[in-house]
Amino acid sequence: MTSLVEGVDHVYIPVVDGAAVFTALVEQLELPVLWPFTAFGSFASGGVSVGSIKLELLEANEVSPWSLPAEPPRIQGLAFRPSRPVDDAYLAELDRRAIGHSEPEHFERDGRPAWTNVYVEGLVSGRAGAFVCDYHVPESRDVDRRRRLLQDCHGGRLGVLDTAELVVVTRDPDAARRRWQPLLDPVQPNPRGTWRLPLGPAVTVAQGEEERVGDLVLAVRSVEGALRVWEAVDPAVARLPLRFTAAGTPSG
Repeated sequence: MTSLVEGVDHVYIPVVDGAAVFTALVEQLELPVLWPFTAFGSFASGGVSVGSIKLELLEANEVSPWSLPAEPPRIQGLAFRPSRPVDDAYLAELDRRAIGHSEPEHFERDGRPAWTNVYVEGLVSGRAGAFVCDYHVPESRDVDRRRRLLQDCHGGRLGVLDTAELVVVTRDPDAARRRWQPLLDPVQPNPRGTWRLPLGPAVTVAQGEEERVGDLVLAVRSVEGALRVWEAVDPAVARLPLRFTAAGTPSG
């Protein structure tokens, strides 16, 4: 079986006054900017590198339930990179695997195709979910650049080496794994319920009291050092759903 996705490309967190939170994230944690806070028509966001993936701060809006603010802020958008272009054959494969999905939504920048999103139904909840993001702009696909920018700034003040894990919380892990498996095939989860994909962090399904995306776990040089920095940052940043683990060790 061929793969549909290579792994997680980016996640987004809707926040009220997104530009201010983004600025605090960049200035206080010194993470490298991938794009400045920018209006893209129906939404506005800014992105920083945390290694293999992009962390996007989104101005909360009412365009979709995934863009509404949560208290405390949560990851509400989880974008996968497709393993091949999102075309009619790709959509037919989603249908063959009985994966409910939207029609492709096309975005432009400066009058040229920029990316195409296909939203996958029923993986997380009505307030958060997953989608496939097919970039048509080479720079947006450049994982080596994301890593290089992070290395050049020594991981910012947190000492981030890469993104280690993305946790999805659910009341019924077994049912959640059955929902996720058709999208992530042929990769199989380990006994802990973790898929290790070619691109980006591992994805783990964990027991919880509700259906949501949980923490983004960052591998850092020193957990103690990162926590000292984290405790001193602006409260609007400290409320973001980030957690730290030592490089090379399991996060859970």
